[in-house]
Amino acid sequence: MDRARRKTLHEAMVRLSDGDRSAFPLLIDQLWPVILSFIQRAVPAQDAEDVAQQVFVSICARISDFDRARDGLSWAFGIASYEIMTHRRKLQRRKESFDDSALVRITDPAETPEQALIRHDLSAALASAIGELSEADRVTLGLPVAAQGATARKRRQRAVDRLRTLWRTLYGRS
Repeated sequence: MDRARRKTLHEAMVRLSDGDRSAFPLLIDQLWPVILSFIQRAVPAQDAEDVAQQVFVSICARISDFDRARDGLSWAFGIASYEIMTHRRKLQRRKESFDDSALVRITDPAETPEQALIRHDLSAALASAIGELSEADRVTLGLPVAAQGATARKRRQRAVDRLRTLWRTLYGRS
């Protein structure tokens, strides 16, 4: 961000901290692409816009605390860093920080026909076992952020336990 845009951003933050709501669109125009780019490098792609929106909610909630002597962009990056850490902690607590791209496996050209058959059979067996689960269990397992809190974690744990039991019943302990 060049010096002129940085100064415009700082002035918009000062005006917003003084209660001038007309400065908010200018703040969004100047800050959104920079903050979103920063966040996209730190969180999964599907969560970046949600975290960026939370950054702007936090900026608006704390704008009265903005120190005019400080650089506005640095202050916004500080809030963004905090929101990124908060988001990562939430993912870690929910144990949802798995990589969705790992679910879509690209076939290895060096894979033998036997390995391909085993992979195909395991995928079909898993799909069959998941098909045996109730709709509530499938929703719970398929949508990790459908509900939040201890109740959702317990539901998820019970659904995974039922899936494990069903898998072991149908296909043994492996």
